[in-house]
Amino acid sequence: MNPARRDPAASTYIVVALLLGIAAVWALIPPAVIRSAWVAERAGVYAMAGAGEAVLFGRTRDDLEAALAGDFREWLGDVRAIGQGPWDPAGFAEWMQGRVVVTWLWVGLVAYRLQVLMGWFLPGIPLTMAAYLDGQLVREIRKHAFVAQSPMRHSLAVRVLWIVLIGLVAWLIVPLPMPALLPPALILAIAHALWLWVSNLQKRL
Repeated sequence: MNPARRDPAASTYIVVALLLGIAAVWALIPPAVIRSAWVAERAGVYAMAGAGEAVLFGRTRDDLEAALAGDFREWLGDVRAIGQGPWDPAGFAEWMQGRVVVTWLWVGLVAYRLQVLMGWFLPGIPLTMAAYLDGQLVREIRKHAFVAQSPMRHSLAVRVLWIVLIGLVAWLIVPLPMPALLPPALILAIAHALWLWVSNLQKRL
């Protein structure tokens, strides 16, 4: 069997396993864990940005609450109504109330991290573009020099780029406290991996 044909199936299994893992975490994680992650996250960003944290990133919570508060209050009311009714097996309504709160906090945490990431992208995009252009310049110089391109470095750069992108997605969705310097470190890793990948492309391309 051609190994290349197994790649889509393997990717499908990975995506399904990821979705099942997220569902399992959503079903089991206490709201206090996500709340502590959000508090720690904001404290780390505040340590770097100072009062600007509330101006630049704290608006996420206010905007999110204004946009979704009505829906979540309605859901909580429906869940409490189940708990007051005759059908409430093994504290189902209490568990559902916790899941509504978990959803609220998790969506807020992801939105906050997205806004922080956008803030780091402002200096990160010029850095990434500079890394790409410098890699192209190095490749053009090597075209006219007796310097061999390194397929091992090219392959390593592709792997590092995928690992960093996976780490970026994990940082966005994992409901645990993360270091405040992780986003800029990941952006630096993306820029370096991109430079390594472009500078070691084949000369004939």
